[in-house]
Amino acid sequence: MELKNYQHQTLRDLDDYIHVLNASNSLTEAFRRYWEECRGVSFHRIDSNYLRPYSNTVRNVPRVTLKVPTAGGKTFIACNAIGRIFQSLQIGDFPKVVAWFVPSDTILKQTLEKLQNPAHPYRQAIDSLFNHKVTVVDKETALQGNGLKPEQLQSELVILVLSAQSFVETVKAKKDVSSEQNKPKAYRENENFFEQSKHYPHPEKLIAGTDPTALIQVIAQQNPVVIVDESHNFRTNLRDEMLANLNPRFILELTATPRDKSNIVSFVDAMQLKKENMVKLPVIVENRNSPRDVLSAAIRMRNSLEKLAKENEANGGRYIRPIVLFQAQPKTDEDNVTFDKIKQQLIDVGIPENQIKIKTANKDELKGVDLMSRDCEVRYIITVNALKEGWDCPFAYILATLANKTSKVDVEQILGRILRQPYTTQHGISLLNLSYVFTSSNDFRNTIDGIIRSLQKVGFSRKDFRDVTPETIENQTLQPLPTSNPLFPIQPDFEDEEGEDDDEFELDINDVEEFKTELITENVASDIQQLQQQAMQMSDEYTQIIEQQSDKGDIDPLAHITPQEMYYPINEQFREVAINMSLPIFFIKTSQSVFYGDKEWIQLDKSMLSEGFDLSTKDADIDFTIVRPDGITIDVANSGDAVRKNNQSLTNFIRTQYVDKTASTRKAVLISQIAGMIKLDAVPEPEIRSYVKRAIDRLDADQIENMIDNIYLTRDAIRDKIELLLKEHRRKTFSKWLTTGKIKLKGHYSFFDKITLRDELVGIDKGLYAAEENVNGFEYDAIAAIAEHPNVLFWHRNRDRNEFGINGFINHYPDFIVRMKSGVTLLIETKGDHLDNPESEEKRWLGNKWADLAGDKFKYFMVFQSKDVDGAITLRTLIQLLDEL
Repeated sequence: MELKNYQHQTLRDLDDYIHVLNASNSLTEAFRRYWEECRGVSFHRIDSNYLRPYSNTVRNVPRVTLKVPTAGGKTFIACNAIGRIFQSLQIGDFPKVVAWFVPSDTILKQTLEKLQNPAHPYRQAIDSLFNHKVTVVDKETALQGNGLKPEQLQSELVILVLSAQSFVETVKAKKDVSSEQNKPKAYRENENFFEQSKHYPHPEKLIAGTDPTALIQVIAQQNPVVIVDESHNFRTNLRDEMLANLNPRFILELTATPRDKSNIVSFVDAMQLKKENMVKLPVIVENRNSPRDVLSAAIRMRNSLEKLAKENEANGGRYIRPIVLFQAQPKTDEDNVTFDKIKQQLIDVGIPENQIKIKTANKDELKGVDLMSRDCEVRYIITVNALKEGWDCPFAYILATLANKTSKVDVEQILGRILRQPYTTQHGISLLNLSYVFTSSNDFRNTIDGIIRSLQKVGFSRKDFRDVTPETIENQTLQPLPTSNPLFPIQPDFEDEEGEDDDEFELDINDVEEFKTELITENVASDIQQLQQQAMQMSDEYTQIIEQQSDKGDIDPLAHITPQEMYYPINEQFREVAINMSLPIFFIKTSQSVFYGDKEWIQLDKSMLSEGFDLSTKDADIDFTIVRPDGITIDVANSGDAVRKNNQSLTNFIRTQYVDKTASTRKAVLISQIAGMIKLDAVPEPEIRSYVKRAIDRLDADQIENMIDNIYLTRDAIRDKIELLLKEHRRKTFSKWLTTGKIKLKGHYSFFDKITLRDELVGIDKGLYAAEENVNGFEYDAIAAIAEHPNVLFWHRNRDRNEFGINGFINHYPDFIVRMKSGVTLLIETKGDHLDNPESEEKRWLGNKWADLAGDKFKYFMVFQSKDVDGAITLRTLIQLLDEL
């Protein structure tokens, strides 16, 4: 199971945040710097429900949120995030403990089973990150002492899958009881941890009023990384105290709908999920005249989809058996009366009983049923909200609400159940790539609002919905009301023919035989045909939007949450020229494969240049001179904010792992720890371990002692050397493949229609956009002089990672893109005179190589303030050259 592109990006966002965190003095500063420096958003310039200054709820602990829509693979993202967190936070080899909280017992059982199953992709992802040294347990198992024994904590990653509700209630119960026996089990004295409690690394941080041997104390003493799945279900009033009691080192929350105080570091847009075939979008919504019509339309649509599914399978597609979710509105707590009645009426109109199941809080006919199995006959499920969580069946295509016309339709809890795409692949028939909702409501305006709210609650937005309700339903003419958004026409209220609605649910099927005939008609009725035609048209429009955004680069996940006034469009006088520009990037020739299909040329990624790299042939001479203290951690200052301090307790803990060991054993343990802390995708772990051994073997006992006290600096020195060797290899491979024609330049990048800025530049004319990113110092002097030149048409401040990059053995993002009136495009990288260094040399070499291959219409200049540097020019020289360009 491979990570999708948006999942990779989400993990990179997390990496970026932790990188900024490690270099910041406080949590507040780190969060602000991350959004400004990495994402180009300044909090003082926006007013958003999602993007706000850091909320310091657990004061000495980084706590951030990944916002991922339903069906976006949050659990898989979390599995891959664990390794990155432990590595990036400079946490030693062990102990590594994760407290993984889920919102319900149902999801706990599912998560536990998947993480404990060595064959499941979730567990496989974690095993690959931790060399298969992984133990996964629940609370009951942990209470028996399993999973948290000292020898396990010193050699394995331990994941405790826990119910958020039970632990939140634990905090409340702990306050309400005085007798030890009446306390929840996690807070009680536990003889299984008696011996372990004598050797706690942080005895000063024991939870007051709780026995030292309690399970909660053992977990807290390990400074766990906390994962909170579906964090919006975690009650605010108690969760902060519980999390603080756990003494975590990092808290990662994942949800489609973050709460007010969530510190979001990554957003995933629904279109990104659609592009990766994770969801059936858009949602096609039709309002029918009565519950009977809803029933009829849902059954006929399902039958049509199954016919299409069989046709798709016959042409090489996967097996699909479309399912309808019938949502009823219970009148009393004894809801079996309503549901059994619906089931009987479905049977009466010809639906086989074995195709119908009821799933409510009081009746579960789906228990033990594998809905994805070819042997399963289920095609209809009757429920209200019982499927709102812990239920996953991508075969569910249609949500049909059978509430009476005057009843309030609440689809918020289960709409997400029909969004998952079967097999996460695009199916050959477009109607199998969509979701469908049928309703019957006098107040369709509120119904539509409810559907939009429900989409938002599972991480989607208005643009992922389409209303195809016809203007005429059963000879009743409906005039559409004025609306500000033509994609979402809203129909006026229906007048009930009898002036009131019955209190009791009734499908009102007067002629069963006529209804049955209607359902089994050979050809799809004209109304369903019309609906399908409209659905295909809207699907095509939705896909075109995705393709248009993709052509301009990655889909912007901030587009629907950043206020429109924060976007700056291309200036109209430059639009025609700008939209026709195509800046070339490097492509690599490849053969056909399951990964690239029939594409002959694909965009080059520097990782592709690692081919043939053999670390065993490289020198292992490394300078281990320690120039700064190690053991930095996050602690709380008097102000209540978090600051960086030397972490002597962490250093002491590391030293305890080497006590009473011989010199040779100490060296072997150090080699093992350092090797386990270095993860590079391009280098196999055995090669890294062998290289670390070669680098450390030659050192004496005093040097080893110094390394133990500065283990992270040692790790960094070795990793930096390997990365330098890898970069040198990639540069040689890049040059070789350019010569042999395996790599070439092709036009690809075009400008975005609009951009967001963290800080506007004022006072310089000819910017491509209505406003450009602010610059300082020499950059300002350079672009001011360039913009004043009469031969310059427009210029643009190119921002790192967000926009155009020269993709070679490194990724180089020149500071400015300048378009001349002659049609020549310049890439300009500005450098202060003090920045003549190896990094500048690499960028200069790559930029000049790009210009040599791009043709006469493209130039690259590295511009120093006044220093003469080989392969570069000064600002004075550039301005003179503009006369000729």
